[in-house]
Amino acid sequence: MLFINNKPLSIVTTSLLLLISGAAQALQSAATIDPYAINDGQIPSKTEYNGPLWRFNHDYSQTAAQSDRPWTKVLNGKPLNKDNAQAYIEALKQAVAKDMRIMVTKPKEWNSADHNWYSMLWAGEAIEKSGWEGREAVYGTYTGQILPAATYAKSGLKVDIRNHATIYYNDVAANTLQRVWQKCHQGQKDCTPTLTNNAAQFDEGSLVVKSAGVTASGEQWPVMQGAATWQIYRPPFDLHGTIPGKPPVVTNIYVGIFDIIVKDSVAAPETGWVFTTLVYDKDAPGNDAWDRMVPFGAMWGNDPDVNSAQHPEQALQQTYVNPAAPAYSKVTLGYGGRLSGPFDIAVKTNVSVDGKIVPKLASSSCLSCHGTSSFHPGSYQALTFFYPVKMPLTTPWTMYTPGSVEWNEWFQNQPGTVPQSKEPGAIALDYSTFMEGALMNYAAVETDKNPHLLQGAKEDFWETWRNWQKARKH
Repeated sequence: MLFINNKPLSIVTTSLLLLISGAAQALQSAATIDPYAINDGQIPSKTEYNGPLWRFNHDYSQTAAQSDRPWTKVLNGKPLNKDNAQAYIEALKQAVAKDMRIMVTKPKEWNSADHNWYSMLWAGEAIEKSGWEGREAVYGTYTGQILPAATYAKSGLKVDIRNHATIYYNDVAANTLQRVWQKCHQGQKDCTPTLTNNAAQFDEGSLVVKSAGVTASGEQWPVMQGAATWQIYRPPFDLHGTIPGKPPVVTNIYVGIFDIIVKDSVAAPETGWVFTTLVYDKDAPGNDAWDRMVPFGAMWGNDPDVNSAQHPEQALQQTYVNPAAPAYSKVTLGYGGRLSGPFDIAVKTNVSVDGKIVPKLASSSCLSCHGTSSFHPGSYQALTFFYPVKMPLTTPWTMYTPGSVEWNEWFQNQPGTVPQSKEPGAIALDYSTFMEGALMNYAAVETDKNPHLLQGAKEDFWETWRNWQKARKH
C-alpha cells in the first residue's frame, strides 16, 4: 500500500504572501497548489506535538472492488423502512468497527497503521481563492461548522464550538476517486478531472465515513464527558470564522458524531444513498467511546410527498430518528424533522420569510444539502446553493416560502446522475459535496493560471463561492 511520507513543508516551494484582513499569512498561489499535498503546510514543532502525523493514502483501486455488504442482509432484498432502519445502522457500524474503533479512539495508532481507507486529492493545501482552509497536519481534519453556545444551552454548553471532521472512502468508493483523477500523477503539474461517462458516480457498496469532534470538553459541555479525544493543529476561531493572523495551535477536540454514508440502491431506490449518523452518548454502555457512539438516525429520501410546512402532522417515511438518542443530538434536526446531525447547520437563525424575520428555521437536511452537489466544467460557475434561499445572498437571508414550489425543489428525490441545477452542462456529483469542493479547488487553480476561462462570468464569481462556503459553516 502506498503512503506518501509526511514532510514539514509542502513539496511546492513557490508561495505568495497574501494580506487577509490586514494580517500577513503565507498561502499558496492557486496556480502553485499541489493536488497531492498532505496538509496545509503548517506543521507543529516536537514540543507542541510529539507523535506521528496524518498520512495521505491515495493509492486508489484501479479496478472495481468487491464488497461483502453485510448490512444488506437486514433488508431481505427490500427497500429500507423505519422498522428496520435501526438494525441497518447497527449493521453498518459493525461492518466498519474493526478499523473505525481505532480511528476514533486511538489516533496515534491510526496515524501509524496501514489501512484500506482513502482520502481526496485537491484537498490538502489552503486555497485563498476558493476559501478552502486545507487539511491540518496532525489528524487530517477539515475546519467545520461554528455554533454559538446558545444552540445547546439546554444540555449545558458553556462555550461557542467549532467542529473539525475527517473523511474517508472505502476501497469501493476509492475506485470512483480513481476514475475522476485518473489523469493525475504525483509530481506532474496537471491534474485534470475526468467527469465524462458518469465517472463521478459511486459504485454500489461505496462507503464514505465522516467523523467530527468539537472544541468543547466534558467540563465545558457535559454531554462530551468521556468522549474520544483527538489533537489537531488549527488557528483559533470566533463566531465569524478562523481568526485572521493567529498562528495554529495544538488543540484537543472531542468526538461527537460518526456518519456512515452508503451507496445502496436496494435500500434507497429513489436516491441511491442512505445517510446514517451515530452520536456520542456518555450514558450508553460499552468498553470505550466507540461503543458509546449510538445510532441517531438514517435518511434515504427527502420525503417529497410530505409538505412539512403545510402539513406538519404528516409523518416522514424516509427519515428515521432513534427515539432513544440523547436529547442534545435532536436540537438541529432539519426541515420537518428530516435527518441532520449535530453540528450540521440545518437550522438557520434570523432569516427573512415572506417579509418577516424568523428567529429559527429548519431549512435543510442531509440529502437536501448533498443533493445540490454538481460541477460545471465549462464555466466553473457556482450552481445550486445548499439551502432554499433566494439569490444573491443578503443579510438577512431571504428564504423561499417553506412548502412552496420553489422551496420544495430542495426536497425532491433524484438519482445521483441528475443535478438539481437546470444549467446546461451541469454535471451531478452523486451527492458528494466533498467532491464538489475538491473540483472547485481545481477550478481555482485553472482560473488562476488562465483568467480567460472566466470571461463572461460575474465579477464576484469567486467571492460568491467563498460566501457560499462560509454560509455552510455558520
